[in-house]
Amino acid sequence: MSHYPLLFSPLRIRNLELRSRIVMPAMHLNYTPGGRVTDQLVSFYAERAAGGVGLIIVGGCTIGPLAGGPIFVSLQEDADQEGLRRLTDAVHAHGAAIGAQLYHAGAYSHRMLIGAQAISASTHVSAFTREEAREMTREEITEVQEQFAAAARRAQEAGFDMVEILGSAGYLISQFLSPKTNQRRDEYGGSLENRMRFGLEVIAKVRQAVGPEFCVGIRLAGNDFVPGSHTNQEAALFARACAEAGVDLINVTGGWHETRVPQLTAEVPPAGLTYLARGIRQAVSVPVCASNRIHTPELAEEVLARGDADLVCMARPLLADPRLPAKAQAGRSDLIRPCVSCNQGCFDAITQMQPVGCLANPRTGHEAEPAPPLAQRPRRIVVVGGGPAGCQAALTAARRGHRVTLLEAAPSLGGQPGWWHAAVEKPDFGRLGRFFAAALAEAGVKVSLGIRAGAEDVAALQPEAVVVATGARPARPDIPGVDLPHVHQAWEVLRGQVLPRGRVVVIGGGAVGLDVALYVARRGALTPEQVHFLTLFRAEAPEVIDRLVAQGSHLVTVLEVLPKLGGGIGRSTRWVVLGKLKRYGVRTRTGVEVLAIEESGVRLRGEAGEELIPAETVILATGAVAEDALAAELKARGLEVHLAGDAAGPATVLQAIAQGEQVGAAL
Repeated sequence: MSHYPLLFSPLRIRNLELRSRIVMPAMHLNYTPGGRVTDQLVSFYAERAAGGVGLIIVGGCTIGPLAGGPIFVSLQEDADQEGLRRLTDAVHAHGAAIGAQLYHAGAYSHRMLIGAQAISASTHVSAFTREEAREMTREEITEVQEQFAAAARRAQEAGFDMVEILGSAGYLISQFLSPKTNQRRDEYGGSLENRMRFGLEVIAKVRQAVGPEFCVGIRLAGNDFVPGSHTNQEAALFARACAEAGVDLINVTGGWHETRVPQLTAEVPPAGLTYLARGIRQAVSVPVCASNRIHTPELAEEVLARGDADLVCMARPLLADPRLPAKAQAGRSDLIRPCVSCNQGCFDAITQMQPVGCLANPRTGHEAEPAPPLAQRPRRIVVVGGGPAGCQAALTAARRGHRVTLLEAAPSLGGQPGWWHAAVEKPDFGRLGRFFAAALAEAGVKVSLGIRAGAEDVAALQPEAVVVATGARPARPDIPGVDLPHVHQAWEVLRGQVLPRGRVVVIGGGAVGLDVALYVARRGALTPEQVHFLTLFRAEAPEVIDRLVAQGSHLVTVLEVLPKLGGGIGRSTRWVVLGKLKRYGVRTRTGVEVLAIEESGVRLRGEAGEELIPAETVILATGAVAEDALAAELKARGLEVHLAGDAAGPATVLQAIAQGEQVGAAL
């Protein structure tokens, strides 16, 4: 009996047969300079196909010169087909189906990428690019529709099993659909029927180009989550019209890129947007796919069982583990590398024009490169520290054939993410330790927990090499008054070892400082359980709940010496953090120098001179110092020592896991 009978049941869509209900949706990867297929792209998708995914959708694939620019996969010319055929052959060789997403960004196209002014339904300044797009002429409307059709034909001839028309997330078709961006006065503007016309004509021309037997899908926003734009009600009406026009599959995602409602970060509850797919599924008879934060096979099975959708999109989870489907089907979900919804390796990389990687999986994006080879001679390796760096180093070394022992002082693996994940509302980071526990056991690593190993303990194991991954400790700034009893480290507060009282000042506005500020600001605000109770029984008016959900018990102020808050937080998540600070009423001061901590508060110097910020609790978030003393002691004994993670210097979890992989590969 299958562990996930619905998830791994086959599905027929027109003439397309899928082996499972798992879809890897289109995701820009920055693997295709000049729009051309590369070995990196082929190897990346071949590995996901080998891992058991049912359908891979590649893209966005640009359909014309103004569609998006040369960084995207190109479907603009017949010459593109040779490389694309190599891609489709590689995916088919592993039994997966593959589709191409037909991409036109419209006003979301950046001038620097397309070398011209962007086009859209109407002239407006894009809230995404901050650039003005111009209104398309009738001739341009016809031209772009024909570009969609020609690109669909090329995809079909290149061996793709389907095409997906991009009609979501604020791209061109969305811009015609929405009354917010469509102010036209001709037959393409005005009523909903008119605003749907452009997209429906695209579908008709694509269908004509590929014939009646080829699968055509569309990606839709289930709710634009933009004031003045469409809700799930209008999305369902358009979905029904798309199905009547000949679409075979409707892939439902969340809002536009410019929305202020998080769509991908940890703030989105697991499968929190599947109600959008359900609203559309109730309006159509063709298969519907649900998206956004469906990140485990258990959750995917539940979505299907509820009837919210016929298929599920798993994009970032398949970045983290290409073999997620195979492991789930084999009953080894414990061995799935977890997506932690951090965006650090994927979407933050895109904003920096870098190739996509993954925090949890250091091999993501490197599939075309050889994996670390087996060791020429197995050695005895001791790893001290069971955080992300230590665990990855131990795992990589063991898989290469070394005999590995890992020593960890805590009662469980995971390091810092293992204890701060709940306090900072990033629960998926807690899954890293559980994954490593299962993976290390399978790899034969001997793990000893609750062992605070000293140099003598390590030496007694007679290691031939030692990896020191002992992490870091909070830095203590040289500020007068830092030893006063109402002054505490951020880690102490986040671990629940200290309960803040009264007015709170946080010194340090980096990632840790903002995390602890939000943690304190939430204390006393309505919990999700309280909101559900008060809403279900209509105990309080909606406006009262709206106020109390972000009104805590403490007045919190953050002080930062730099001119900008949130240094080190990625672009794709920083706006969420800053928005939450504002919502919770956290006061922030940048460009200030802390002069002293006093019994009544914190004295600082800012633009207006010296002032005292009253505080009953002061929290320090001023960085960390490497715990590397053990390394020096072991080197003094003549042992071969390697450092990884925070023990080698301040590191993010992404950097720590990558370092662990590098160290494990070098042993």
